[in-house]
Amino acid sequence: MGKLTFKGDAPKKKKKSKGKASATAAHADDEDEVDGWITVPTAALALGPIYLTLPTTSITAPLCLAIQPTTGKTFPFALPKLDTSALIGLDAEDLEAVIEDESGGSAGGPQDVHHVWVATRIPDTNDRITLRSATGKFLAADEIGVVSAEREARGMQEEWSITQAESGSGIVFRSAYGKMLSVDVLAGGKVELRADSETEGETERWKVWMQGEYLGKAKKALVERSGVKAAATAHEGLVVVGDMGQAENEFIQKYQARGQGRLVSSAEDIKDLKRARNEGKLGEAMLERRVKLKSDRYC
Repeated sequence: MGKLTFKGDAPKKKKKSKGKASATAAHADDEDEVDGWITVPTAALALGPIYLTLPTTSITAPLCLAIQPTTGKTFPFALPKLDTSALIGLDAEDLEAVIEDESGGSAGGPQDVHHVWVATRIPDTNDRITLRSATGKFLAADEIGVVSAEREARGMQEEWSITQAESGSGIVFRSAYGKMLSVDVLAGGKVELRADSETEGETERWKVWMQGEYLGKAKKALVERSGVKAAATAHEGLVVVGDMGQAENEFIQKYQARGQGRLVSSAEDIKDLKRARNEGKLGEAMLERRVKLKSDRYC
């Protein structure tokens, strides 16, 4: 016999209990859902609309990377100075945040759409991106370090390598020629954008901002690029495979039955392994390649 009910009572909805896995996933999604502009946690997570700022240095005031929409010329835009009258009445925590924003950009985000660049990851690379302006032109640098944004198609000169600065603070952008994006002060005090620096310094360490809503997408993209595949169950952990060639050599050396300590490696294209990794069949692909070598004691 069921529970006694009265005619006309609204039926109560049953509450579904969430498991630990779904609760954990929901909590992770909440952490990734951030509003507004945030500093890029690491160079590997730069994705989507980004805002490149250069903190105060010994030779320059705070500035950002901008493009002139009518001429297409790229230039370092001087950020507005802080109004000291606005500091009156702020507590220590708020004052620290304001000072940090003044030295390295604005947490409120860019004030002009032409200060924003869309970062897109280049397939099959871990650190290479393109930067597209609001005019649809890609940021480029030639062999002598001249920076421009004149083309709507991507080529070698439109590709940039993005890495963490050696000091750990800031992000470094390198052109296809290995030179770093920087600024230089010319005669008369004019600040010019260049990409011919070979030594990392304060003018090569950019502070990069991104839209918080892209953080979750950037983390998923990093997982896919790095070959990190979530296990079916929690106790199985994670399998991380980044360098395909090194991973294959380790597997061959572990199972080979001949060679007297000398590595008998495969000469086949590594691209097949990358494709298998994306399909979740990396182990099977490696086994098939070892069978062809006829050097696996388990084959």
